[in-house]
Amino acid sequence: MADKILLVDDEPAVLEGYKRLLYRNFPVETAPGGASALALISVAGPFSVVVSDMRMPGMNGAEFLAAVREKAPNTVRMLLTGHADLDTAIDAVNRGRIFRFLSKPCPKEVLVEAINEGIVQYRAAEAEKELAEKSKILGRSESQWDADQEQGADNFEGLAGLPDSAQAKKCLQGLLGVDSEAFVVLLKLTFFRTIAERYGEEAAVEYLLSAVQFLREGFSKSDMLFQWNRDVLMAVVRRQVTPAAVRMELTRLTSKNEQRVVELNGRKIMLSFSITFDLLLMAQFSSLEEMIEAFNAKLAGRL
Repeated sequence: MADKILLVDDEPAVLEGYKRLLYRNFPVETAPGGASALALISVAGPFSVVVSDMRMPGMNGAEFLAAVREKAPNTVRMLLTGHADLDTAIDAVNRGRIFRFLSKPCPKEVLVEAINEGIVQYRAAEAEKELAEKSKILGRSESQWDADQEQGADNFEGLAGLPDSAQAKKCLQGLLGVDSEAFVVLLKLTFFRTIAERYGEEAAVEYLLSAVQFLREGFSKSDMLFQWNRDVLMAVVRRQVTPAAVRMELTRLTSKNEQRVVELNGRKIMLSFSITFDLLLMAQFSSLEEMIEAFNAKLAGRL
Protein backbone atom coordinates (compact mmCIF):
# COMPACT_ATOMS: atom_id res chain seq x y z
CA MET A 1 0.00 0.00 0.00
CA ALA A 2 1.13 3.56 -0.71
CA ASP A 3 1.98 5.69 2.30
CA LYS A 4 -0.96 7.98 3.07
CA ILE A 5 -0.42 11.57 4.13
CA LEU A 6 -2.82 13.67 6.24
CA LEU A 7 -2.78 17.49 5.97
CA VAL A 8 -4.55 19.52 8.67
CA ASP A 9 -5.40 23.23 8.48
CA ASP A 10 -8.47 25.30 9.43
CA GLU A 11 -8.37 27.19 6.10
CA PRO A 12 -10.00 25.17 3.26
CA ALA A 13 -8.16 27.14 0.57
CA VAL A 14 -4.80 26.24 2.12
CA LEU A 15 -5.76 22.56 2.23
CA GLU A 16 -6.82 22.60 -1.41
CA GLY A 17 -3.56 24.29 -2.36
CA TYR A 18 -1.43 21.68 -0.60
CA LYS A 19 -3.55 18.88 -2.04
CA ARG A 20 -3.00 20.17 -5.59
CA LEU A 21 0.68 20.55 -4.78
CA LEU A 22 1.19 17.00 -3.51
CA TYR A 23 -1.37 14.75 -5.16
CA ARG A 24 1.12 13.55 -7.80
CA ASN A 25 3.60 12.54 -5.09
CA PHE A 26 1.44 10.97 -2.35
CA PRO A 27 -2.11 9.80 -1.55
CA VAL A 28 -3.34 12.84 0.39
CA GLU A 29 -6.23 13.26 2.84
CA THR A 30 -7.18 16.57 4.45
CA ALA A 31 -8.98 17.66 7.62
CA PRO A 32 -10.11 21.19 8.65
CA GLY A 33 -9.06 20.89 12.30
CA GLY A 34 -7.65 18.72 15.06
CA ALA A 35 -10.90 17.04 16.16
CA SER A 36 -11.94 16.03 12.65
CA ALA A 37 -8.39 14.87 11.89
CA LEU A 38 -8.33 12.58 14.94
CA ALA A 39 -11.67 11.11 13.85
CA LEU A 40 -10.29 10.56 10.35
CA ILE A 41 -7.23 8.76 11.76
CA SER A 42 -9.56 6.38 13.60
CA VAL A 43 -11.59 5.46 10.52
CA ALA A 44 -9.14 5.91 7.64
CA GLY A 45 -5.72 5.35 9.21
CA PRO A 46 -2.99 4.47 9.45
CA PHE A 47 -1.28 7.54 8.02
CA SER A 48 2.46 7.50 7.52
CA VAL A 49 2.84 11.25 7.99
CA VAL A 50 0.61 13.97 9.45
CA VAL A 51 1.39 17.61 8.64
CA SER A 52 -0.48 20.20 10.70
CA ASP A 53 -0.70 23.97 10.78
CA MET A 54 0.16 25.49 14.17
CA ARG A 55 -2.54 28.12 14.57
CA MET A 56 -5.96 26.49 14.58
CA PRO A 57 -9.02 27.28 16.75
CA GLY A 58 -9.92 24.94 19.59
CA MET A 59 -6.79 22.79 19.35
CA ASN A 60 -3.51 24.18 18.08
CA GLY A 61 -1.11 22.13 15.99
CA ALA A 62 1.22 21.14 18.84
CA GLU A 63 -1.72 19.93 20.95
CA PHE A 64 -3.20 18.04 18.02
CA LEU A 65 0.06 16.30 17.17
CA ALA A 66 0.52 15.32 20.82
CA ALA A 67 -2.91 13.64 20.60
CA VAL A 68 -1.84 11.91 17.37
CA ARG A 69 1.18 10.57 19.24
CA GLU A 70 -1.16 8.89 21.74
CA LYS A 71 -3.53 7.53 19.09
CA ALA A 72 -0.97 6.45 16.45
CA PRO A 73 2.54 6.55 17.97
CA ASN A 74 4.33 5.43 14.80
CA THR A 75 2.77 8.11 12.60
CA VAL A 76 5.38 10.77 11.86
CA ARG A 77 4.23 14.23 12.94
CA MET A 78 5.23 17.56 11.34
CA LEU A 79 4.27 21.12 12.20
CA LEU A 80 3.84 24.08 9.80
CA THR A 81 4.52 27.36 11.54
CA GLY A 82 4.78 31.04 10.87
CA HIS A 83 7.66 33.11 12.24
CA ALA A 84 5.61 34.20 15.28
CA ASP A 85 5.15 30.58 16.35
CA LEU A 86 8.82 29.61 16.02
CA ASP A 87 9.54 29.42 19.76
CA THR A 88 6.50 27.20 20.32
CA ALA A 89 7.54 24.94 17.46
CA ILE A 90 11.10 24.59 18.74
CA ASP A 91 9.78 23.73 22.19
CA ALA A 92 7.50 21.05 20.70
CA VAL A 93 10.43 19.52 18.79
CA ASN A 94 12.67 19.55 21.86
CA ARG A 95 10.04 17.73 23.89
CA GLY A 96 10.13 14.94 21.31
CA ARG A 97 6.59 15.32 20.08
CA ILE A 98 7.32 16.55 16.55
CA PHE A 99 9.57 14.94 13.94
CA ARG A 100 10.12 18.25 12.13
CA PHE A 101 8.74 21.75 11.86
CA LEU A 102 8.49 23.64 8.57
CA SER A 103 8.24 27.39 8.10
CA LYS A 104 5.32 28.90 6.18
CA PRO A 105 5.13 29.35 3.28
CA CYS A 106 6.87 26.05 2.58
CA PRO A 107 8.25 25.43 -0.94
CA LYS A 108 7.04 22.24 -2.59
CA GLU A 109 10.49 20.65 -2.83
CA VAL A 110 11.13 21.22 0.89
CA LEU A 111 7.74 19.79 1.85
CA VAL A 112 8.12 16.75 -0.44
CA GLU A 113 11.62 16.03 0.89
CA ALA A 114 10.43 16.29 4.51
CA ILE A 115 7.46 13.98 3.87
CA ASN A 116 9.70 11.43 2.14
CA GLU A 117 12.03 11.44 5.15
CA GLY A 118 9.01 11.04 7.40
CA ILE A 119 7.87 8.03 5.40
CA VAL A 120 11.29 6.42 5.89
CA GLN A 121 10.97 7.04 9.64
CA TYR A 122 7.45 5.57 9.69
CA ARG A 123 8.46 2.43 7.80
CA ALA A 124 11.37 1.88 10.19
CA ALA A 125 9.05 2.16 13.21
CA GLU A 126 6.54 -0.23 11.63
CA ALA A 127 9.32 -2.71 10.84
CA GLU A 128 10.42 -2.61 14.50
CA LYS A 129 6.82 -3.17 15.58
CA GLU A 130 6.52 -6.18 13.27
CA LEU A 131 9.78 -7.59 14.64
CA ALA A 132 8.48 -7.21 18.19
CA GLU A 133 5.27 -9.07 17.28
CA LYS A 134 7.30 -11.88 15.71
CA SER A 135 9.46 -12.01 18.83
CA LYS A 136 6.33 -12.52 20.93
CA ILE A 137 5.49 -15.57 18.86
CA LEU A 138 9.04 -16.88 18.97
CA GLY A 139 9.06 -16.28 22.70
CA ARG A 140 6.60 -19.13 23.08
CA SER A 141 8.94 -21.69 21.53
CA GLU A 142 11.10 -23.96 23.68
CA SER A 143 14.32 -22.56 22.23
CA GLN A 144 13.63 -19.18 23.86
CA TRP A 145 13.58 -20.36 27.47
CA ASP A 146 16.79 -20.16 29.47
CA ALA A 147 18.31 -23.36 30.83
CA ASP A 148 18.62 -21.72 34.24
CA GLN A 149 14.84 -21.94 34.63
CA GLU A 150 15.33 -25.70 34.89
CA GLN A 151 17.14 -25.07 38.18
CA GLY A 152 13.99 -23.96 39.95
CA ALA A 153 12.48 -20.65 40.97
CA ASP A 154 13.58 -20.94 44.61
CA ASN A 155 17.23 -20.51 43.58
CA PHE A 156 16.47 -17.17 41.91
CA GLU A 157 17.72 -13.92 43.42
CA GLY A 158 15.57 -10.88 42.60
CA LEU A 159 16.93 -8.22 40.26
CA ALA A 160 14.17 -5.63 40.25
CA GLY A 161 13.59 -5.11 43.99
CA LEU A 162 10.37 -7.14 43.81
CA PRO A 163 9.27 -9.85 46.27
CA ASP A 164 10.76 -13.14 45.07
CA SER A 165 9.20 -16.48 44.13
CA ALA A 166 9.22 -17.78 47.73
CA GLN A 167 7.14 -14.79 48.83
CA ALA A 168 4.88 -15.26 45.82
CA LYS A 169 4.16 -18.84 46.88
CA LYS A 170 3.26 -17.73 50.41
CA CYS A 171 0.81 -15.21 48.94
CA LEU A 172 -0.74 -17.82 46.65
CA GLN A 173 -1.22 -20.42 49.40
CA GLY A 174 -3.83 -18.30 51.17
CA LEU A 175 -5.86 -17.71 48.00
CA LEU A 176 -5.93 -21.12 46.29
CA GLY A 177 -9.36 -22.72 46.18
CA VAL A 178 -10.84 -19.84 48.16
CA ASP A 179 -10.95 -16.50 46.38
CA SER A 180 -13.18 -16.59 43.30
CA GLU A 181 -11.99 -13.14 42.20
CA ALA A 182 -8.25 -13.80 42.44
CA PHE A 183 -6.14 -14.45 39.34
CA VAL A 184 -2.46 -15.28 38.99
CA VAL A 185 -0.54 -14.13 35.93
CA LEU A 186 2.92 -15.11 34.70
CA LEU A 187 4.53 -12.55 32.39
CA LYS A 188 7.52 -13.42 30.20
CA LEU A 189 9.90 -10.61 29.11
CA THR A 190 10.89 -12.09 25.76
CA PHE A 191 13.62 -9.53 24.98
CA PHE A 192 15.44 -10.00 28.30
CA ARG A 193 17.79 -12.78 27.19
CA THR A 194 18.60 -11.06 23.88
CA ILE A 195 19.58 -7.87 25.72
CA ALA A 196 21.63 -9.84 28.26
CA GLU A 197 23.54 -11.59 25.48
CA ARG A 198 24.06 -8.47 23.39
CA TYR A 199 24.68 -5.80 26.03
CA GLY A 200 25.42 -7.70 29.25
CA GLU A 201 23.62 -8.51 32.49
CA GLU A 202 23.64 -4.93 33.79
CA ALA A 203 21.86 -3.71 30.67
CA ALA A 204 19.31 -6.53 30.97
CA VAL A 205 18.57 -5.43 34.54
CA GLU A 206 18.00 -1.85 33.32
CA TYR A 207 15.55 -3.22 30.75
CA LEU A 208 13.85 -5.30 33.45
CA LEU A 209 13.43 -2.26 35.70
CA SER A 210 11.86 -0.29 32.86
CA ALA A 211 9.49 -3.17 32.07
CA VAL A 212 8.47 -3.40 35.74
CA GLN A 213 7.70 0.33 35.75
CA PHE A 214 5.64 -0.09 32.57
CA LEU A 215 3.63 -2.94 34.12
CA ARG A 216 3.08 -1.09 37.38
CA GLU A 217 1.61 1.80 35.45
CA GLY A 218 -0.76 -0.62 33.70
CA PHE A 219 -1.86 -2.64 36.72
CA SER A 220 -4.11 -1.40 39.54
CA LYS A 221 -2.46 -0.17 42.73
CA SER A 222 -3.92 -3.10 44.65
CA ASP A 223 -2.37 -5.69 42.29
CA MET A 224 0.75 -7.45 43.58
CA LEU A 225 3.84 -8.01 41.45
CA PHE A 226 6.56 -10.61 42.15
CA GLN A 227 9.69 -11.80 40.38
CA TRP A 228 9.30 -15.50 39.57
CA ASN A 229 12.70 -15.93 37.90
CA ARG A 230 15.17 -13.91 35.81
CA ASP A 231 12.79 -12.90 33.03
CA VAL A 232 9.37 -13.99 34.30
CA LEU A 233 7.24 -11.86 36.62
CA MET A 234 4.16 -12.97 38.55
CA ALA A 235 1.14 -10.77 39.22
CA VAL A 236 -1.70 -11.51 41.63
CA VAL A 237 -4.81 -9.52 40.73
CA ARG A 238 -8.40 -9.39 41.95
CA ARG A 239 -11.17 -8.60 39.47
CA GLN A 240 -14.96 -8.89 39.69
CA VAL A 241 -15.17 -9.96 36.06
CA THR A 242 -14.86 -13.14 34.01
CA PRO A 243 -11.47 -14.72 33.20
CA ALA A 244 -12.05 -13.75 29.55
CA ALA A 245 -12.40 -10.09 30.55
CA VAL A 246 -9.20 -10.23 32.62
CA ARG A 247 -7.38 -11.87 29.71
CA MET A 248 -8.60 -9.11 27.40
CA GLU A 249 -7.37 -6.46 29.86
CA LEU A 250 -3.92 -8.10 29.98
CA THR A 251 -3.82 -8.51 26.21
CA ARG A 252 -4.44 -4.77 25.77
CA LEU A 253 -1.69 -3.99 28.28
CA THR A 254 0.96 -6.35 26.91
CA SER A 255 0.23 -5.59 23.25
CA LYS A 256 0.82 -1.84 23.60
CA ASN A 257 3.51 -0.63 21.28
CA GLU A 258 5.06 1.10 24.23
CA GLN A 259 8.49 2.55 23.47
CA ARG A 260 10.84 3.93 26.05
CA VAL A 261 14.37 5.19 26.10
CA VAL A 262 16.49 2.74 28.10
CA GLU A 263 20.13 3.51 28.92
CA LEU A 264 22.19 0.42 28.13
CA ASN A 265 25.90 0.62 28.91
CA GLY A 266 25.82 4.40 28.77
CA ARG A 267 23.98 4.44 25.44
CA LYS A 268 20.33 5.49 25.15
CA ILE A 269 18.30 3.08 23.03
CA MET A 270 14.60 3.15 22.12
CA LEU A 271 13.08 -0.25 22.98
CA SER A 272 9.62 -1.79 22.89
CA PHE A 273 8.44 -4.11 25.64
CA SER A 274 7.64 -7.58 24.31
CA ILE A 275 5.65 -9.51 26.92
CA THR A 276 3.78 -12.82 26.72
CA PHE A 277 1.55 -14.02 29.55
CA ASP A 278 -0.50 -16.88 30.92
CA LEU A 279 -3.46 -16.48 33.29
CA LEU A 280 -5.26 -18.77 35.77
CA LEU A 281 -8.16 -18.37 38.21
CA MET A 282 -6.88 -19.42 41.65
CA ALA A 283 -10.18 -20.73 42.94
CA GLN A 284 -9.90 -23.63 40.47
CA PHE A 285 -6.88 -25.13 42.25
CA SER A 286 -6.46 -26.70 45.67
CA SER A 287 -2.66 -26.82 45.71
CA LEU A 288 0.24 -24.78 44.43
CA GLU A 289 1.67 -27.82 42.64
CA GLU A 290 -1.60 -28.32 40.74
CA MET A 291 -1.73 -24.68 39.70
CA ILE A 292 1.89 -24.60 38.49
CA GLU A 293 1.27 -27.76 36.48
CA ALA A 294 -1.57 -25.94 34.69
CA PHE A 295 0.79 -23.18 33.56
CA ASN A 296 3.06 -23.57 30.58
CA ALA A 297 5.86 -25.69 32.08
CA LYS A 298 8.61 -23.74 30.36
CA LEU A 299 7.15 -20.49 31.64
CA ALA A 300 6.71 -21.54 35.26
CA GLY A 301 9.91 -23.58 35.65
CA ARG A 302 10.24 -26.27 38.28
CA LEU A 303 8.82 -25.93 41.79
